[in-house]
Amino acid sequence: MASNQQAEPRIEIGSVMRDTESGQIGIVQRAPEGPVRLHALNCDRHWEVVPDLLSELTSVEALSARVAVANYWSRNRVGRGVRS
Repeated sequence: MASNQQAEPRIEIGSVMRDTESGQIGIVQRAPEGPVRLHALNCDRHWEVVPDLLSELTSVEALSARVAVANYWSRNRVGRGVRS
Protein backbone atom coordinates (compact mmCIF):
# COMPACT_ATOMS: atom_id res chain seq x y z
CA MET A 1 0.00 0.00 0.00
CA ALA A 2 1.42 3.39 -1.00
CA SER A 3 1.92 6.14 1.52
CA ASN A 4 0.33 9.55 0.99
CA GLN A 5 3.19 11.26 2.80
CA GLN A 6 5.89 12.95 0.75
CA ALA A 7 9.47 12.04 1.48
CA GLU A 8 11.53 14.67 3.27
CA PRO A 9 13.59 16.67 0.74
CA ARG A 10 17.31 15.89 0.67
CA ILE A 11 19.05 19.11 1.56
CA GLU A 12 22.62 18.96 0.30
CA ILE A 13 25.12 21.73 -0.39
CA GLY A 14 24.99 22.51 -4.12
CA SER A 15 21.46 21.23 -4.64
CA VAL A 16 18.81 23.50 -6.12
CA MET A 17 15.66 23.88 -4.03
CA ARG A 18 12.49 25.97 -3.81
CA ASP A 19 11.67 28.19 -0.85
CA THR A 20 7.97 27.36 -0.59
CA GLU A 21 7.22 30.51 1.39
CA SER A 22 8.52 32.93 -1.27
CA GLY A 23 8.43 30.62 -4.30
CA GLN A 24 12.04 31.50 -5.11
CA ILE A 25 14.57 28.92 -6.24
CA GLY A 26 18.12 28.90 -4.96
CA ILE A 27 21.29 26.85 -4.59
CA VAL A 28 21.95 25.46 -1.12
CA GLN A 29 25.17 27.02 0.17
CA ARG A 30 25.00 26.14 3.82
CA ALA A 31 22.94 23.42 5.40
CA PRO A 32 23.74 23.25 9.10
CA GLU A 33 21.18 22.42 11.71
CA GLY A 34 18.81 25.34 11.68
CA PRO A 35 18.27 27.73 8.77
CA VAL A 36 19.53 26.76 5.31
CA ARG A 37 21.32 29.45 3.28
CA LEU A 38 20.23 29.74 -0.36
CA HIS A 39 21.95 31.67 -3.17
CA ALA A 40 19.71 33.18 -5.85
CA LEU A 41 20.19 31.81 -9.37
CA ASN A 42 20.32 35.14 -11.17
CA CYS A 43 22.18 37.44 -8.77
CA ASP A 44 24.46 37.49 -5.75
CA ARG A 45 21.60 37.67 -3.24
CA HIS A 46 21.44 35.20 -0.37
CA TRP A 47 18.70 34.37 2.09
CA GLU A 48 18.00 31.88 4.83
CA VAL A 49 15.02 29.60 5.14
CA VAL A 50 14.02 26.95 7.65
CA PRO A 51 14.34 23.40 6.24
CA ASP A 52 10.60 22.72 6.62
CA LEU A 53 9.91 25.40 3.98
CA LEU A 54 12.11 23.82 1.30
CA SER A 55 10.98 21.51 -1.47
CA GLU A 56 12.78 19.62 -4.19
CA LEU A 57 12.26 20.56 -7.82
CA THR A 58 10.70 18.41 -10.50
CA SER A 59 13.13 17.07 -13.10
CA VAL A 60 12.02 19.75 -15.59
CA GLU A 61 12.42 22.53 -13.02
CA ALA A 62 15.84 21.19 -11.99
CA LEU A 63 17.02 21.16 -15.62
CA SER A 64 15.79 24.71 -16.14
CA ALA A 65 17.53 25.83 -12.95
CA ARG A 66 20.82 24.20 -13.98
CA VAL A 67 20.66 26.00 -17.35
CA ALA A 68 19.96 29.30 -15.54
CA VAL A 69 22.99 28.74 -13.29
CA ALA A 70 25.24 27.90 -16.26
CA ASN A 71 24.02 31.01 -18.09
CA TYR A 72 24.60 33.17 -15.02
CA TRP A 73 28.17 31.98 -14.58
CA SER A 74 28.99 32.24 -18.29
CA ARG A 75 27.81 35.87 -18.28
CA ASN A 76 29.58 36.75 -15.05
CA ARG A 77 33.03 35.23 -15.41
CA VAL A 78 35.43 37.34 -13.39
CA GLY A 79 39.09 37.79 -14.22
CA ARG A 80 38.92 36.22 -17.67
CA GLY A 81 38.46 39.43 -19.62
CA VAL A 82 35.15 38.18 -21.01
CA ARG A 83 31.92 39.91 -20.04
CA SER A 84 28.63 40.00 -21.89
